[in-house]
Amino acid sequence: MAYDALAESLRLITSGMPDGPVRLSRRRRFAPVAVDVDGDVAATRFLRRGVGCHWDETHLLTVDDRGAWRMLGGGGASDEDPTAEEFERARDGLGPYQVLPGGSAGVVRDGGSPLPRATRWVRGSAVLVGRGIAELQVDGRHLPVPHHGHLIVVWGSRRPPTVTAHDDTGRTVATATVSPPG
Repeated sequence: MAYDALAESLRLITSGMPDGPVRLSRRRRFAPVAVDVDGDVAATRFLRRGVGCHWDETHLLTVDDRGAWRMLGGGGASDEDPTAEEFERARDGLGPYQVLPGGSAGVVRDGGSPLPRATRWVRGSAVLVGRGIAELQVDGRHLPVPHHGHLIVVWGSRRPPTVTAHDDTGRTVATATVSPPG
């Protein structure tokens, strides 16, 4: 059973992340994991239960000429473990202040241009952080770290952003550049 990725992404953009752990079941087939909005571009991330696996899916969005969010595309990867517990334990092997950029996605934003440098893109990258990190700062945005440590970072510029990690006292503990789509 699929979910309406646009409707659920809009809910995540407007309402933010729900509190509590990621739970999947036969009745609850998907769960929001992370969201990031940078002006008129956004990325949402969901965990979805499949047949014998779970999918980690990213959706990239932009605001159209009418001011409404529209889905551009995204990507995903699967894992053989059909439960969310493995997803929640992914950062157990990280150091407390480690920032681990992960998979990324990118889509052309506005149909492209004949000139390669004039084409505008929306890009997103998964990030996993250690248990000692409470917040990521990205170009002035503050992304609180959910209990599972998985985030998504979005950008519309040509260069991937640098993220700055802070502990629960606000002290800077790490910096990293997110991965551009390959």
